[in-house]
Amino acid sequence: MDIKERELEELVNDVEKRPMSIPPLFELYVTFFSIAIAIMLFAYPDMIDVSTKLYQYMENIMPQAAWALCFCAACMLKAIGLLINVNWLRVSGLVASVALYVTLAFCYAMSWPSIGTIIFSLMAIFAAASIPFVKHTSIRIK
Repeated sequence: MDIKERELEELVNDVEKRPMSIPPLFELYVTFFSIAIAIMLFAYPDMIDVSTKLYQYMENIMPQAAWALCFCAACMLKAIGLLINVNWLRVSGLVASVALYVTLAFCYAMSWPSIGTIIFSLMAIFAAASIPFVKHTSIRIK
């Protein structure tokens, strides 16, 4: 039994020494979603039509260009933090994303029923769930 324990211990040591990193899947998903929303808001400057209740709530908070800039800033913080491996940038981007998604979920909830409430609530959960894992994940090989 002693030989098998040593072999197992050597195997564990070999696995621990290997360069391996875990990709931040939720964070990458939230980043791509933020990029898509920012591009959509920049590409269609008259997308937010104030004739509907949902967009009235959004326009009351800030204009469409500000929404686009906020989503762009959040995704850039996360992307730059991932690329240069700076965790506080990643956390800042995730916190900004949580705030934006919660705000949009609230706006969609005010014009219930809408699928946007569920989508943006889930995006807020994904972004918030990614925050504790920032220090354990990376796109770089360790």
